[in-house]
Amino acid sequence: MNKVQSFLFLATLLSVRIAFAADSAQFGSGNMHFDVKEMDANHDGMISKDEFTQYGETMWGRMTGGKDTVSVADAGKDFATGNMRFDAKAMDTDHDGTISKDEFMKYAEAKWDKMAKGKAMMSVADATKDFSRGNMHPAP
Repeated sequence: MNKVQSFLFLATLLSVRIAFAADSAQFGSGNMHFDVKEMDANHDGMISKDEFTQYGETMWGRMTGGKDTVSVADAGKDFATGNMRFDAKAMDTDHDGTISKDEFMKYAEAKWDKMAKGKAMMSVADATKDFSRGNMHPAP
């Protein structure tokens, strides 16, 4: 009987852990998934700065779950697991260990300006290469 109870207890703990990990809105969960195709709101194969900025708002909401700031550690985890080539430490311009929405959006805008090289639009392919990390694209 103890083996059955132990098994049921472990199964319950595992199911709670799986349910928690599956909640992509969970703050600092590492479940953020960066998707350039989602950024292309009008599905024309090109991304404007406005689309990029709007997607930044969406990503901020996913990352923070409504909070005013996110820790550098949690943001770094989210960027790494979400395949985003963003540097959480560089975002923290006031060096307080947290990232505000303003810091996040200013960093994202500077990243756009650098990658777009003065152009008003960027192709989905170029944005994938420039903003994502990991195995989402082949190495140059």
